[in-house]
Amino acid sequence: MQTTVSGEKRTKRRSFLKGVVATFLLGVPGIAAVGLSSIETLRQLPELADLPAVTLFFVAISQPLVLLAVACLVGTTLAPRVGLQSRLLARLTGRIQPPSLFAEEAPIGIGVGVAASFLVLALDFAFAPFLPAELSAYTVLNTNSGSIFGVLASIPVRFLYGGITEELLLRYGFMTFVVWGLWTVSGGERPTDRLMWSAILASALVFGLGHLPAMSIDVPLTPIVVVRTVLLNGIAGVGFGWLYWRQSLETAMVGHASFHVVLVIVSLLFVL
Repeated sequence: MQTTVSGEKRTKRRSFLKGVVATFLLGVPGIAAVGLSSIETLRQLPELADLPAVTLFFVAISQPLVLLAVACLVGTTLAPRVGLQSRLLARLTGRIQPPSLFAEEAPIGIGVGVAASFLVLALDFAFAPFLPAELSAYTVLNTNSGSIFGVLASIPVRFLYGGITEELLLRYGFMTFVVWGLWTVSGGERPTDRLMWSAILASALVFGLGHLPAMSIDVPLTPIVVVRTVLLNGIAGVGFGWLYWRQSLETAMVGHASFHVVLVIVSLLFVL
């Protein structure tokens, strides 16, 4: 009997480690894409100007890699406890798969991502007259480079980091932790809808705030710039959080990727 229990513990431990490693590796390409795209930006800093490109790359990815590892540990540990689904995790750990097939979930993710993109584009244009001149070309369309190459160069970051890594960080890691924390404090039998919405809004707010440091490189963070950046990204974050809650982490990734598909297509139309 004791041998059987020990065997089960080892199996669970191996499954857990598989889940952490697999989700971590899933997010690494996105961080690598950000690292490569950040080299020239970091080189503009006087204290880093003389460093070789390889060193700048590792400077850029060191902190995101740590955050990704923490997010994957948190998500793999807590997501099953609060009823949040990951198809990859379910397969690796031998848990029961979510009731609906991913083929049925994917169109929902695409629909939410496309709807969010059009809403964000509409609001972006509405904010345009009130933004500083330096931000006139720095919109969600990413047409600030003014060229097809600039738009195409943004694709790896948009899809690998945005579509996958950000979902691991913000939904799988942060949102899962908020759900678990609120649920633990509330003492209920299971997380309520109100609790889930609180976690979705919290992760969407953090998602929006997380875009401010990059924005501050190009323009002063005036109140209108902050409101615009947090609101637009927060709206998308609410959609992705809902997909994670109601469908699965992978469906949220599909939604996030679909969001960027629309933005890339519209961006190309603007620069052609």
